Amino acid sequence: MVNNFKTGQTKLTSNELSDMEVRVYGNTAVITGKADVAGTMAGKDTKGQIMFTRVYVKKDGQWQSVAFQQTRVSNP
Repeated sequence: MVNNFKTGQTKLTSNELSDMEVRVYGNTAVITGKADVAGTMAGKDTKGQIMFTRVYVKKDGQWQSVAFQQTRVSNP
């Protein structure tokens, strides 16, 4: 995923976050939410909504991302 952004295979032109929720459990934080995204993937225009979960751990006073998951929401 990171390489696709670095090489330009994937480009985001819009990334609007909503419904974000942050839960902190000691030195661990779990963030969930939705994003409406638009851009290009492999040279093709793409647009849609994703749901995501990101997990952070606080280490030496700094929050570090340790896990990320996203799923595209299909339209009925």
